Amino acid sequence: MSDDKYDRLKRIPNWSQEKLTQAKVAVFGCGALGNEVLKNLALLGVGNIWVVDYDTIEKHNLTRSVLFRESDIGRYKAEVVAERVKEINPDTQVHPILGKLEFAFGRGLLREMDVAFGCVDSFGARRTLNERCYFAGIPWIDGGIDYAMGNVALFDPRVPETACYRCKMNSTHWEQINERRSCPDGYLKDDYKEPVIATSIMTSSVIAAYQVEIAVQVILGEQNFQPGTQLFLPVSFPTGFNLGKFKLNEECPDHELIAGQQNLSTHLVSIDSTPSEVAAMLGLDGEWVLELPFDFVFKLTCPKCGHIEPIATPVQEVKQSQTWCPKCDSDYRNPTKSFQIYKDYENSELPLRTFWLSEREIIHFSQNGQLSYVELTDETSRREA
Repeated sequence: MSDDKYDRLKRIPNWSQEKLTQAKVAVFGCGALGNEVLKNLALLGVGNIWVVDYDTIEKHNLTRSVLFRESDIGRYKAEVVAERVKEINPDTQVHPILGKLEFAFGRGLLREMDVAFGCVDSFGARRTLNERCYFAGIPWIDGGIDYAMGNVALFDPRVPETACYRCKMNSTHWEQINERRSCPDGYLKDDYKEPVIATSIMTSSVIAAYQVEIAVQVILGEQNFQPGTQLFLPVSFPTGFNLGKFKLNEECPDHELIAGQQNLSTHLVSIDSTPSEVAAMLGLDGEWVLELPFDFVFKLTCPKCGHIEPIATPVQEVKQSQTWCPKCDSDYRNPTKSFQIYKDYENSELPLRTFWLSEREIIHFSQNGQLSYVELTDETSRREA
């Protein structure tokens, strides 16, 4: 898209097409909201976009997703929207990533973004995105819709005196997150179905437009919308907007991430290295501990027949049915789980890739109270590229 296409935009006071062309943004979720956000970003000439989604296109997506076609059914959403964005603006660099945000989009890469968009449809995904953005130190813009109205909120760790998404979460949010998990281990319920919320293209168009407007303000440094606030937008009955401000939770765990990550330096290591190899590279001779970004189930052991099954899966991805023993049909197996890997554990000799860690993810080793951060690189993909 040639520069003259942006002539009218350049007439806007304080407009900088150069900043938008150089900007890096990440869009998490490629459904109705994500489609509209991406369409707007492409038309504005935003230069570098990462799109993250693990889902495939279904027929019901077609009525509210401007970038999907009937011939796309069954394809990955992220791949399709990347193609359509390039059709709208060939100058935009689009990077599709297939997977869930916590396993597919490393926090090292997230640190490079100017802003992130939350176009997800669950409280759990929003909570995870908030935590990762506060670790990375970048602002993110949340969008939520139903058939009649929607809301937009900005959360910015660069303004630590303002509330984040986790600050605003109440008991209802946590109850809905926990509904899909069994007690006490937190495994996925096999019969759980996410609530279906009716939406329309009208609400997604309006909310996405406000999300992108706020992002442009963030990128251009001309913010009118303050972090820690949420705008409620009635669409079916436009009786007036409502702006709410969230209260900062002084004990919020996500806010605690801000101070420690501002000047974070990392060592680059191969994702195919083992924890022991990385520890040696860092010069950690004594006892050390590697902390993963999530709880991890290494194996399941049947107390009845003794059968042991290595599963190497994050706790949130283990299904309740997996606790049944395939050998003796016992209804429960004891998990060996932790978010830590110690020097003398057998898991310390497994490649880091084994632990569902993505390229550009940041993890840390601790020894005697000292932390050493590493960022993972995928040497195989770099050679192929």
